[in-house]
Amino acid sequence: MNEQEFLIYFLEKDNFPKEAQEVFQELYGKILMDSDYKNRMDSLISMFMNNFTIQAFEQIDILAKDMSVHSYIMSMLLLVLSCKPLLKLYHERNISEDIYWNTVEDLTCKLNECYQLYGIWGTFVREWFPRFYQMSRFALGRMQYEYSIFQLEEYSIGGFTVKKDDKVINMHIPASGSFAEDKRMESYHKAYEFYKKDFVGRPIPVVCSSWLLYPELKDILPAHSNIRGFMNDFSYIHAYTDEFHDAWRIFGKDANKLPKDLPRDTSLQKIFAEYLEKGRKPGKGYGILLLDENGIIS
Repeated sequence: MNEQEFLIYFLEKDNFPKEAQEVFQELYGKILMDSDYKNRMDSLISMFMNNFTIQAFEQIDILAKDMSVHSYIMSMLLLVLSCKPLLKLYHERNISEDIYWNTVEDLTCKLNECYQLYGIWGTFVREWFPRFYQMSRFALGRMQYEYSIFQLEEYSIGGFTVKKDDKVINMHIPASGSFAEDKRMESYHKAYEFYKKDFVGRPIPVVCSSWLLYPELKDILPAHSNIRGFMNDFSYIHAYTDEFHDAWRIFGKDANKLPKDLPRDTSLQKIFAEYLEKGRKPGKGYGILLLDENGIIS
């Protein structure tokens, strides 16, 4: 299929809201009607896929300005159109289409977050995406994974020791639905199967740095909380304080309000609003868990 057909197919399959689908189809239609715009977009896709990311983002902003379109919208269009050559790479490397579609779901997550915060169908975090297109970050079930190195000095469990700068798998948690135990365990299993060839004869160390792992949260979250369950998946969590840059993930566009004015429409909002109103400050945790063929090593 050509680029326009792929765009229509992709937007529907990746569950872009109908209104967003119309925005991107109309924009690409205008690009196709102007040979200069079309040639520039084709060049930008090639530039982006060949890892000239900074240059591609600089030029996409110029194209957005020339067409009087918001940068967030044009950036998302570039990412979506680049999913066609990305699919070809998956085929060439014999990685399943299931993993491909699982991975590109993150575009929809970031699209919805952008609309929630700014009322724009696009993305304000385009710098997050290049590793997906460089085939170094993958979604495997509920979570996303990529290679990294261990940041702490040393940690031992079950006769296995991870030392500073050892190869590990870094985990990310997209805002993509249920965080229940069965979803987490399914993802861990998929991660083990995907990466086990690189850790023959030893467990796979998986690390995560997130506000979801800040140990103090155990004091304020109910025992049945999926976030607490996630924290309990980890063998060790190193806490560190930080500005609460992730407040928008809980409070959306109201995140910058004073604690007393924060929305309390969900149980998580209520818990965090009361926590902040007491003058307490969230932080982050850096955790590690070990995987083998049976699951988490505890």
